[in-house]
Amino acid sequence: MANLNQYPVVLLHGMFGFGQQQVTNKVLPYFGLWNTDIRKMFNDMGIPCVAPSMGPFTSAWNRACEIYAQLFGGTVDYGKAHAEKYGMKRYGKTYEALLPQWGTLDENGELIKINIIGHSFGGVSGRMLAELMANGSKEEQEATDPDDLSELFKGGHKGWVHSITTLASPHNGMTSVEGRVGTAMKHICRYICDVMNVLDITPLHSIYDLSLEMYGQANYMHFTDIGRDELFKRYMFDNKDTIVYDLTIQGAHEANDKLPTQDDIYYFSHRGCRTKTVAGFEVPQLKSFPVLNVLGFFMGLQGGKVTPTKEWRKNDMVINTVSAECPDNAPRRDVDFGFDLSTAKPGVWHVYPCEVKDHMSYCGWMENHKKYAAFFQDLYNTASSVPTVK
Repeated sequence: MANLNQYPVVLLHGMFGFGQQQVTNKVLPYFGLWNTDIRKMFNDMGIPCVAPSMGPFTSAWNRACEIYAQLFGGTVDYGKAHAEKYGMKRYGKTYEALLPQWGTLDENGELIKINIIGHSFGGVSGRMLAELMANGSKEEQEATDPDDLSELFKGGHKGWVHSITTLASPHNGMTSVEGRVGTAMKHICRYICDVMNVLDITPLHSIYDLSLEMYGQANYMHFTDIGRDELFKRYMFDNKDTIVYDLTIQGAHEANDKLPTQDDIYYFSHRGCRTKTVAGFEVPQLKSFPVLNVLGFFMGLQGGKVTPTKEWRKNDMVINTVSAECPDNAPRRDVDFGFDLSTAKPGVWHVYPCEVKDHMSYCGWMENHKKYAAFFQDLYNTASSVPTVK
């Protein structure tokens, strides 16, 4: 089908990720790695494409606030009620607008919408952004003076998102943050932050931004205090306003209750699996991303107290494959690659067949250069070939 629109693309990264504002992305783009710079590819095609930077450990709510501030420009407002509830600063960093045309009218008087492509937790973050744009936050509205309320929390922008495409997104949580594996994951997060904070006192500090200033985490430790970062441990282990809690099965279910599928957005879901069944368990296949295959191995061994069903053992080395299909109880339709797009409907998750990919394949790991670029072109063509909902 011919493209019916050419809306801008917003690429949203996952946990441990980074966007276009960080130096790392200039050397090794999150979407593309050393394979293909997807943001540049779209821009070279004449399609506006941006990739905001979000906190690698922050919750879907906080990420949505950060995305909003970057797209429109301005200071991040995490919300008065939210800040008081979680003991954080209400305001964050200030940004110049990446996509100021979003929500304006084009030369034909038509609303300029966006197509969101989110990898991993970026998919959940995109759903949170769409919900706040459309319906705002009743809690923030009740707690904040109307003149002091962020436009994001006012809502009233239903119809500003044309499509959401998720790539290996943990819609229903992931078992890699549950049980003993989850405890190890939290410690890994802490150790990564230890390393980043050592770098923070060197000229290399601009490589990676933890973006935890709103919790008082900026420079929360010094070189002599490695391993004694009690403030961060309390944040990561006890606070529910983190990516780790949102990634738990309980946290994901709570989020799904607040993020209903919207009837004017097209939803497309892609997922992968890089394990094979051995004696009822799942073990990583070859070519899986190094280091992560250890995580995938232990996920494939998890027992019934952690995994809802044995099907949850199948994974892409990070995300349980079944969780990446679509949110539980959401309207869904299983489709084949190349299905007739004239039959696509808004408000329904179009779930593609599982592919032999690991979590980082969607970032370009071990992917053929031409096929990887063509995959993202297909994602855009799909979203652009379904009618605009007015």
